[in-house]
Amino acid sequence: MSYTVFNAKTSVIVSRHAAAVEFIRREMPLDNDVPVISGNATPSDVEGKVVFGNIPMHLACMAMMVVAIEFPSAPPRGNEYTLADMDAAGARLVGYKVQRTGGE
Repeated sequence: MSYTVFNAKTSVIVSRHAAAVEFIRREMPLDNDVPVISGNATPSDVEGKVVFGNIPMHLACMAMMVVAIEFPSAPPRGNEYTLADMDAAGARLVGYKVQRTGGE
């Protein structure tokens, strides 16, 4: 990824997990004003923005790009996971551009 500093006009974090938000903020050059949506994101929340976090495909295709959290194997499950759990599981950020191809 480039060395762009992401701000509230261009970006949003979508996650209900505090550790995921902390991981994203640690790994990416984000201004402090980048908002966090901890509930369900809407089309107006993500349209044309760089979205950090894992969102449904019908929203991902509206975003300029989605930077998803991925794990090389099974992600931590069950209880709320920590930043240390994410690090131990090999969490990484991967960017995607999603295009809708049918079903309009």
